[in-house]
Amino acid sequence: MERRKFVLSVGALAAGGSLTLGTGAFSSLEAERDVAVNVAADASAYLGIQPGDGPNGNYVDTTSSDALAINLTGDNNNIGNGLAGGQGLNANAITGIEDIFQVKNQGTQEIELKIAPIAFSDVDRTGSEDKSLVVLLVPQIGRLEVRYDLSWEPSVNLMSISTLSPGDKIEFSLVAIALPDSAVDSVAIDDEIELTAEAI
Repeated sequence: MERRKFVLSVGALAAGGSLTLGTGAFSSLEAERDVAVNVAADASAYLGIQPGDGPNGNYVDTTSSDALAINLTGDNNNIGNGLAGGQGLNANAITGIEDIFQVKNQGTQEIELKIAPIAFSDVDRTGSEDKSLVVLLVPQIGRLEVRYDLSWEPSVNLMSISTLSPGDKIEFSLVAIALPDSAVDSVAIDDEIELTAEAI
């Protein structure tokens, strides 16, 4: 989640479209101007990545570099040992967590948002039966147009939201399947999601 790319462009523009210089024109100019750029935490950056508004947002934790991370382990400071005591997902079950996190356009222009990968899996083939964990991020779609390119190869898992206007947000849910009962302590996922936003 720390792979967001930012581009800074600084320039000057003459209002009115044209500039006429009189006989008192100068041949050179040197001027100093202020440039103010801040690096913000995920929640307050121009592409805001925030926990969900409800209690399921507690499944999102902060990493040591203040980036947000989905953390469904006992190490999550919001839900782990000190609070509710949860340690992970149930085996032999399908788990759904609505509104776990959201992405908000806090900039000034419409953007196309791409998120990759959106599907994660781990399979342990040791022992008498395969143990599997599959996790899928699912957007809660209202009026947004969403395109998917789904494959189990992480490099091509992609979701593209064609237009996210300033102030718009999209909420994500998580669906996970862990099979069979022997999957406990046998499978785990530790991966990254890359979010890319381009002005359109």
